[in-house]
Amino acid sequence: MKKQLVIFFLVVSSSLFAQSIKQNDVVGFWKLKESGFFEDGKKVNKDFDNCRLLRNYSIWDNGYAIYSYFEGSNGDCFPSEPRLTNWRLIDNRIQFYINDDVLEEKIVKLNNDNSITLETYRKEKIVDDDKFFEKIANTISYDIIEKIE
Repeated sequence: MKKQLVIFFLVVSSSLFAQSIKQNDVVGFWKLKESGFFEDGKKVNKDFDNCRLLRNYSIWDNGYAIYSYFEGSNGDCFPSEPRLTNWRLIDNRIQFYINDDVLEEKIVKLNNDNSITLETYRKEKIVDDDKFFEKIANTISYDIIEKIE
């Protein structure tokens, strides 16, 4: 019985403290500011050069979004093909999708400096015999994006 009460409390409290995300919170042109992943509960930043920091999202109020991805190194940047998708908000998450296929789903966290943190969303933990694959598959990554006015 105690275990059930603890689980109930965790579910209720997590929903009470989840941020309410609105369309106006995510619409705009967003440029990558910082990126990384969480390891043992600690944030680990990726060391990006200026090319990779050109990555950006353009999220429109008509339900469309474009993600522009850049590779290369300083002085030799090249863009990939921009990805046009639809987007929608579901609770505290943003989904980028085409037709019925969800290409990317991220938890949205609003930051005090008006940037947004997008974190990997997983419905459930992936379990595999290959423990290295399992660790990689369950890694939570993040991108902090800042709005460009």
